[in-house]
Amino acid sequence: MIRLACLLCALPAGAALGQETLYRQAGRMLLVGTRGDAVRPGEDLERLVCGIKVGGILLFDTEGDHARTPRNIRSKQQLKRLTADLQSLARRCGDWPLLIAADVEGGSVNRMAPVEGLAELESAASLGKKNPTETFRQAELIGEAMAETGVNWDLAPVVDVSLNPRNPVISMQSRSFSQDHGAVAKHAEAFIRGLRKNGVLNCLKHFPGHGSSVQDSHRGAVDVSKTADLLLELWPFKELLRHGLADCVMTAHVVHSDIDPARMATVSPAAVSGFLRQSLGYDGLVLSDDLQMAALREKYTLEESAVAAVRAGVDMLTLANSVGDYDTAAAMRVHRALLDAVREGRVRPSRVKEASRRILALKAKLREEAVP
Repeated sequence: MIRLACLLCALPAGAALGQETLYRQAGRMLLVGTRGDAVRPGEDLERLVCGIKVGGILLFDTEGDHARTPRNIRSKQQLKRLTADLQSLARRCGDWPLLIAADVEGGSVNRMAPVEGLAELESAASLGKKNPTETFRQAELIGEAMAETGVNWDLAPVVDVSLNPRNPVISMQSRSFSQDHGAVAKHAEAFIRGLRKNGVLNCLKHFPGHGSSVQDSHRGAVDVSKTADLLLELWPFKELLRHGLADCVMTAHVVHSDIDPARMATVSPAAVSGFLRQSLGYDGLVLSDDLQMAALREKYTLEESAVAAVRAGVDMLTLANSVGDYDTAAAMRVHRALLDAVREGRVRPSRVKEASRRILALKAKLREEAVP
């Protein structure tokens, strides 16, 4: 058992929300990826943490280019210094404690590969053929490394069911545990328990299911209305939510006409506020997938996507800055768009407070003692 240092003050989550400014609450709703392997005065990391007061920073080992240009993570010691400096900065002038996140699923999606011991992680598809105890062991290894280096949030596990073996973004990348919904739920539970043993937060993705798609939402619009099997694909979500294992649920940029014939789940009130909140009874944090992905960019501006997602019931917005042109102003633009939307009556102030409450509740988990 590992006991994490307390990162939070003694006030209960949300206790001071009534006294906070809209500026601060809207900043908290952003999870942002940016360049930089160290905190330096005047550079992007400082501007995000102290200027906008973002709720979280999303870390990558390399840029999203073919050259695999280094980005945030180079080694264990460098990462420990980076996260410690980020938390120190947040405590001094930002939204402390920061949620510091990375995608560490295993296999092809492993943003902490430069960290000693994490270079060769098995994929979910490989683990899914084994006993869930093997999945637990790998997640325990991931959790130990994340806790040691100060990364407190793993945007995993993938709970998509591999219904289409030719799926370009899930199945062909070996990111799903199985084509069997029951096996996906069991391995995802083992993965989560491995992270929780070390006090690391998780996020189930991609709601309501990306495992049947024939397209990649990174590259364009995705409609799963004719390929999805909601009964099977929602099973892992339902099981994990029923057992209280989800720290977060990430939305997918997919359309399913039985849920909402016109809008992708990320920007659909029917999918988030209706299906996920009301039908499945989930009251935890909802995180968007990256708002800069092509599926959304084909139809909306970045600002429009952000406002629509918040109106739909999404609590935290991901701006990964890992696809397309690198945009140093993305977070500032989205922050301003949220402020304008509230002032113009397009987003209720209570919606922002509700999102802040859920983000603070997630941050409060960082002070809990890790459990076996």
